[in-house]
Amino acid sequence: MSVNSEPEDSTPVTWFVDEAGDPTLFGKGGKVVAATEGCSRFFIAGKLECRDVDALTADLERLRKDVVADPFFKDVPSLDPARKRTAVHFHAKDDPPEVRFMVYKLLALHDLRFVAVVRDKLRLVDYALQRRGIDPLKFDTVFPNSWFSRPGLPMNSTTYVDFLVESKKCM
Repeated sequence: MSVNSEPEDSTPVTWFVDEAGDPTLFGKGGKVVAATEGCSRFFIAGKLECRDVDALTADLERLRKDVVADPFFKDVPSLDPARKRTAVHFHAKDDPPEVRFMVYKLLALHDLRFVAVVRDKLRLVDYALQRRGIDPLKFDTVFPNSWFSRPGLPMNSTTYVDFLVESKKCM
């Protein structure tokens, strides 16, 4: 998903927004399903800001053509145009490490900004249960139903605290 906007300096910016994880906290009967089989513990929403999407698109297309034409990659299934994978669009899941490295090098040449919000869903359960008493139709997921209708990404100190605490546990 992408959204065009203009920052204060009136340079056009294109946003690309994606998520990872399942925002669900509760299943049938109000049972907590976060961090159980089939439901992630964490939910991540990310936003990439690009100031010159046309230049980035042209560079990625040029790199894609070079990679597909490179004999080094001739036996890589995702680069077979008939499969319509990397030969059409880069995708980290399908691309070999060498291709991902080339894409990262290319991205580093562009004016990009990335922001992500990471939520530990288990830390939200008590809050969601309290809020459910006030409005039972909201708070079954990480974010209220109106979250995606708001412009930009909501970021607050709680979000960063959740992320920092979990990051330190992994170090």
